[in-house]
Amino acid sequence: MSHSFYITTLGCPKNTADSREMERSLLLEGFQPADDAESADFHLINTCSFIESAREQTIETVFEAIDVKEAVQSKRADQKLVVVGCFTERYQAAVTEEWPEVDFSFGTGLYHRAGALIREAFRIPRPHDSEISSPFEHLKRRERHPYAPVKVSDGCDRKCAFCAIPQFRGAFRSRESDEIFTECSDLGAAGVREICLVSQDTNAFGGKPEALVDLIERLNTIDSLHWLRLLYLYPDKKTERILRLLAERGLNRSKLVPYLESPVQHVSSSVLKAMKRAGDSSYFKDLFALARELFPGLEIRTSFLLGFPGETAADVDELHRFVEETRLEKMALFAYSPEEGTSGYALGNLPDPDETKERINELRQTHLKVLADIHLQRVGQTYRCMVDELHPTEIICRRPQDAPEIDETVVIPFKYQKGMKLPAPGDLVEVEITGFFEYDMEGRLTGAEPV
Repeated sequence: MSHSFYITTLGCPKNTADSREMERSLLLEGFQPADDAESADFHLINTCSFIESAREQTIETVFEAIDVKEAVQSKRADQKLVVVGCFTERYQAAVTEEWPEVDFSFGTGLYHRAGALIREAFRIPRPHDSEISSPFEHLKRRERHPYAPVKVSDGCDRKCAFCAIPQFRGAFRSRESDEIFTECSDLGAAGVREICLVSQDTNAFGGKPEALVDLIERLNTIDSLHWLRLLYLYPDKKTERILRLLAERGLNRSKLVPYLESPVQHVSSSVLKAMKRAGDSSYFKDLFALARELFPGLEIRTSFLLGFPGETAADVDELHRFVEETRLEKMALFAYSPEEGTSGYALGNLPDPDETKERINELRQTHLKVLADIHLQRVGQTYRCMVDELHPTEIICRRPQDAPEIDETVVIPFKYQKGMKLPAPGDLVEVEITGFFEYDMEGRLTGAEPV
């Protein structure tokens, strides 16, 4: 008898990649995917504990899952709740003591053994190989997005004063290039058209910039893929070298999209020094200018962490000037939360939390003014976009400059007429931008056939 599973994933694209690794392990052990948590024999929650809000979401999700488990048990056979990942790695004792309803838990680094671990924990006999369906065949059958995150590494060796990731993800470890290539090839054969390469520290892959560029060059040969996207490039000399190498090899005009995600976290020299981060406002401006020079049409995404101990109004003013002068297309804002075990945890002189919220809102308004001007320049331009979703009255797609799930989308309204040929998720279509909202855009198909 086969057992079913459902995975709830919290957090970033890296967690999504880990959940896919768990899914593959469970399928190889003969477990079958369920349509939802309520119908699953095993409900796995892949948790996040990066910052306070992520921990709160994890706790809320686990309590909701406990309610689901109790409702299921009142109607049919027992359901098992399994909590895994970052939160468990960091707070294993609390998970065991505070949540007796959780039947099993394990931390990071064991995703590839999820199926075997659950079999061993619950003494479930492994079915005969003939009864186990291929994970690859399941990928092909299952309805999924046309994009997928793929991890190039795990862990981090940096010592940022605000970040606890090294505590529960461990030291930096690159994956083998052959393993990454095989995974991307399999995903392409299963219908995925965009690969987002993710990690805690992408530009450290392979120990030198050439290793990451070699990987991109190799992935560029996978015919079934339309786009490749690099996420999380630390803003330093390594990233500068990577950008130059990509351009030298002609990969700035390949499947690699014109997109740079480089989280600077702040631009004030004094705040960055306290954060134990490299760079300053001048260097970041030069780095972003170089990226735009080398990659035609490139857009930039960065993030800022406000409210770090010692931050002053003058430091925040510097952020405003940076946003206005660099004309950032995309920006994420976070409020600092002290993390146990980090060097920043014991620092005093924390800005007032309400003041930090106000500073975040003011910086967001500065960015929205910049973005409105950028949007106006986009209107009338035509982009080759990837279709993400198809609805009865609208198509949702993205430009190459927009990462899935975190950046803007282009909404294309339409009225269906009999015989109308519509694109499918993963197709590339020519779209003219006709308008915009606060973040997202509106467009129309130009009539060219989808690719």
